[in-house]
Amino acid sequence: MKYPVFICDDDQNQIEQTKKILGAAEMILSDDEEVEFSIATATNYMDAITYLKEHKLDGGIYFLDVELGGDTENDTGFDLASLIKKRDERAQIIFVTSHADLSLITFRRRLGPIDYIVKTSDLDKLRHTMVKTIEVAIYNLHKFNYMKKMTFSYKIGRQTRNVNIDDIIYISTTVTPHKLLMILTTGEMQLLGSINQYAKENPMLEKINQSCLVNPKNIESIDLKQHRVQFINGDVEDFSRTSVQKMKDLLSEYNYKTEILAKKEEENGNFA
Repeated sequence: MKYPVFICDDDQNQIEQTKKILGAAEMILSDDEEVEFSIATATNYMDAITYLKEHKLDGGIYFLDVELGGDTENDTGFDLASLIKKRDERAQIIFVTSHADLSLITFRRRLGPIDYIVKTSDLDKLRHTMVKTIEVAIYNLHKFNYMKKMTFSYKIGRQTRNVNIDDIIYISTTVTPHKLLMILTTGEMQLLGSINQYAKENPMLEKINQSCLVNPKNIESIDLKQHRVQFINGDVEDFSRTSVQKMKDLLSEYNYKTEILAKKEEENGNFA
């Protein structure tokens, strides 16, 4: 997997050293998956700002020198980190500095770096520290991605609310345009938006027709003949003919019961 990396340091030698360490980290950390870094650099605050405004990074790993140009008061790595955190919610920030005593500022400004590395002439020690920190950054990104995938977010007014994907049974349209009904294991609620919008944003949910988005984990059974699914709460929804192959794939993946709907129809005298 490729990870964007941005290095800002007024010492070009330090930039080159960090790039070499990143090259070593690609090999060291590629056991479970191939790790590759796409690296961009800047040697001063303004060039960094320009680059970050022109290139929106998502889930970037940032190595930031604190005292850019020797200044620890204005246009520092701390200021850069503040901007980055507003633009990249998954940012993994690593401060690199010659002054260990500046680390307290990161807590006062709530910058939340994953590490604060003090520059040293001991290259082996620096390499070991950086590789370990990069490993933590990658782990954090994986964890963030998993949590995001398992969280359904929606807005009510200006507030963003979150629901665990596992609690969602299905989401369906209502007679009111752009108003949806979300059926949960704990009840139900209404929200604004579109089925297509939420289908695109939530890959863990499956669209079974133009008006219904479902959580495959909360399907009880699938009836391929009648084109219907039954959910764990007893509700039934039809799925479109274009979704037949998708339903077959879900049957194979989740091993649903296929007879239940047919038996219920037969008991009610409606089975053809």
